[in-house]
Amino acid sequence: MEEAKRPDGSHVATSEVEQQLRLAEAAVQAHRPGVAARIYQALLAAHSGSDFPAVHAKLGFVLLGLGRYAEAAPHFAQALEANPGDVPVRVGLAYALQHRSEWLAAEDHYQRALVLQPGHAPAMLGMGTCLHQRGHLEDACTWFERALQADPGCMDAYHLLSTLRRFAEDDPVLVQCETQQPRVAALPPIKQARYWFALGKMREDAGRFDDAFAAYTAGNRARAGLFVLDESDADAWLERTCAAFDATLLAAHPRQPSADGRVPVFVVGMPRSGTSLIEQILASHPDVHGAGEIPDLQDVIVAKAGAPHGWPEQAARLSRETLREMGDAYLERVFRRAPQATHVVNKTTLNYRHVGLIRMLLPQARIIHAARDPMDSCFSCFTHLFDGDNLPYSYDLQTLGRYYVRYAKLMQHWRAVIPDAVLDVRYEELVRDTEGQVRRMLGYLGLEWNAACLDFHRNRRVVETASRVQVTQPIYRNSVARWRRFEKHLQPLMELIAPWR
Repeated sequence: MEEAKRPDGSHVATSEVEQQLRLAEAAVQAHRPGVAARIYQALLAAHSGSDFPAVHAKLGFVLLGLGRYAEAAPHFAQALEANPGDVPVRVGLAYALQHRSEWLAAEDHYQRALVLQPGHAPAMLGMGTCLHQRGHLEDACTWFERALQADPGCMDAYHLLSTLRRFAEDDPVLVQCETQQPRVAALPPIKQARYWFALGKMREDAGRFDDAFAAYTAGNRARAGLFVLDESDADAWLERTCAAFDATLLAAHPRQPSADGRVPVFVVGMPRSGTSLIEQILASHPDVHGAGEIPDLQDVIVAKAGAPHGWPEQAARLSRETLREMGDAYLERVFRRAPQATHVVNKTTLNYRHVGLIRMLLPQARIIHAARDPMDSCFSCFTHLFDGDNLPYSYDLQTLGRYYVRYAKLMQHWRAVIPDAVLDVRYEELVRDTEGQVRRMLGYLGLEWNAACLDFHRNRRVVETASRVQVTQPIYRNSVARWRRFEKHLQPLMELIAPWR
């Protein structure tokens, strides 16, 4: 690295610096990024008055790998002050901003990187991702295709492009994607998964359903290998939850109207069951804010009741005063996001597990349950590579089936013990009679009819879920009974969930 300088122009002794840099690099090579980050941070702290752009850049990349995007961004910015023409560092900054949902700022840095290096595939990929998130789907496709022209082995581009458009058998992108198979086994597992899910989607579009299922299976196998999934306590947790949240406990917490006009709304259900569509429809109403998948409920409950595993036993012990404080804390958090709204939607699908606690904390809450044919819902999960690590059960058909059964049993329990807690909205009915179901939901929420809810696909709000493409398009019916094209491959799943269809 270049010799570091202090602000007064004097030089920093480099022997110790070089030794620390070698230690950090060794930690990176040994796949110990946390250790490397601490070394770089200590080095910067020990020489706080010195100019270390290369160290800032190295630390930024390590922090990116750790998913610590907010911490990474200022280090990249510091490095760019000294070397504004460093394209990888500028792309690193854009990537960090992108993961903080600062889409326009990220686009600006990607564009500046492409001015300096027009064929830089990662910058093209980043541009497409930002435009994708902001709803400019055709422009996003163009950038992903440019990335593939620059780098035919860019698996992320195949994956992202596969979610945005349809493919015929002779589509050049599908043909090119097929040629990449010999390279796939040498890639990291997550890159393998992105490739196989992309190829599965393209083959399905082309009508090659057996080949598509083989690709989906390979993608799921690659992704599942990154998890250690323990189901051993899942059935016991379900039994404990049903026992703790019984009719007697919940009868003491009847549903109430909102005292101040603020109505918290929860949209729950299985992934890929229409939850994003429902939220987008509701968020198109001028009095509703769609907050997306937010952690606020869990954060509030953890603060008073500890880890989620112990919530069933804790629930009956919480005093009314504590419950009121928790409910108020939740309201304060979510309505801070949109003070002008009367309704704020929390679309964290896993909140179906906490319907009983929601009733106790927020008796004025309204809960909409997105229900869908379990074969369609589960198969859609199996053919989708989710962001993050929160859906490990979705990458194996039998694990997915067992999860669905536990989910269905718990929803059945909530209907039995608090029958007025949840409004079921079936995906198939929403597709068949959109206006009727929208009027039904708005009535349940106490909202006046607004035709903007039928034009939900024109809503330019950013949707950061797996269904971001679907909710920027009008209602379509081709996803209903999609699983039937793959029926002969789905027997393990069908046997498990048959009683719940």
